[in-house]
Amino acid sequence: MSNIEKLFNKIDSKTEEIKTKTGDNYLKALVKYLKLEDDNEYFEIVDNYSKEEIKKVYHFLVLKSFKELQNINYNVTPEIIGFYIANLVKEIYDDKKISVTDLASGSGTLLLSLAEKLNLETNFTSVDVDFDYASLQANIFNLLEQKVDIINQDGLKKINIPKQDVIVSDTPYGYYTDEDNSLNFKLCSEEGYSLNALLFLEQATNYLKDDGLAVLLMPKEIMNFDEKIKKFIEKDINFNAFIVLPEEMFKNKNQQRVIVLATKKGQTILPKQVFLAELPAYQNKNVYLNFIANFKKWLASK
Repeated sequence: MSNIEKLFNKIDSKTEEIKTKTGDNYLKALVKYLKLEDDNEYFEIVDNYSKEEIKKVYHFLVLKSFKELQNINYNVTPEIIGFYIANLVKEIYDDKKISVTDLASGSGTLLLSLAEKLNLETNFTSVDVDFDYASLQANIFNLLEQKVDIINQDGLKKINIPKQDVIVSDTPYGYYTDEDNSLNFKLCSEEGYSLNALLFLEQATNYLKDDGLAVLLMPKEIMNFDEKIKKFIEKDINFNAFIVLPEEMFKNKNQQRVIVLATKKGQTILPKQVFLAELPAYQNKNVYLNFIANFKKWLASK
């Protein structure tokens, strides 16, 4: 049995025990166990398993908890997408010390991917409205000895953080239900609920430095702009890149996502010419390396 299997079975059995004893769902039980209030249990994990093994097990545990919930609002950013985004940010910033905030961090898997790739002194901030998510992140980042500031609040409301170098987000599916707050956004719908993806796009640019970068995972439909989005873009932001993810990564075409790079007007960090590409399936490493080479060539053209 591999270390990953051993650790998964250990945490899973403890979580199931708590679930049976308390009547909690798997996610809440997992949060309770991963507090690891018993120091012996904490050190039994950190002393016997690598950070990579802990991360992989965490990913499987989160997937199990979400499968039980069967709620589209509880979704985990696939590791491979975190890998893609982390590589893009790494190509742009290299080993610079930067500040990175995720506005809808969920289980924290995207920040985990970024922490693995970026400068060790990068300042990470995690924002999520769900208390269980925030608690789960506190537990896993503690286990991995990764410093992350965690803010448990709605990412579309005023956030007490300075302007950031990088804002990332796997923008939530669907529509934002706080109609009063949505009126604070230029991209709010004129009637009814507003699309989450558009509000997160605007919020990301609100918290960027002048030369900052937004890296957002958004519905592919965002590429078919309506007039309101076009006007906002012309006045406030640049769309610098659209990188379409492989269709086979998604259960159906309607869920297909695109990685969007966006900046403020007057930025100098990225070329003004828009980069358009389709990511190959990661299994095709030669095609992926060709994509990275083209991305580097585009970066060098500014």
